Amino acid sequence: MPTKDQHYKKSKKNIDFYEDVVDLHPDWAVTGLFYAALHLVDAWLATKTITAVQHPERHEFRVNMIGKLSELKPIYSNYRMLQDYGHRARYKMDAFSKENVRDTRKTVFDPIQKEIETLLGKS
Repeated sequence: MPTKDQHYKKSKKNIDFYEDVVDLHPDWAVTGLFYAALHLVDAWLATKTITAVQHPERHEFRVNMIGKLSELKPIYSNYRMLQDYGHRARYKMDAFSKENVRDTRKTVFDPIQKEIETLLGKS
């Protein structure tokens, strides 16, 4: 199972990916933000002692954990929004403007990142 640090590094790689593609491919950029958030959540979950919690295999389980664990509840709405945007970009072919995706980073992703980094002691 990946460690907290491995998930955290993967999140950073997804943020780098977002930066690389946001101007030309905002649909992929929003997908990168979702996966950056996913790996931030998994980094924190990897610090827990229950195996199923440490590395959720399914998005559904992860979302349920975010909604149930008091430490993660503050990010629930933002996480679900990013998950929805990523799904819409990948499967529904919804168009996202670079301006919209940049705003999404500031208003949706950045609060997730701040909250998780606080929980991980990285802020």
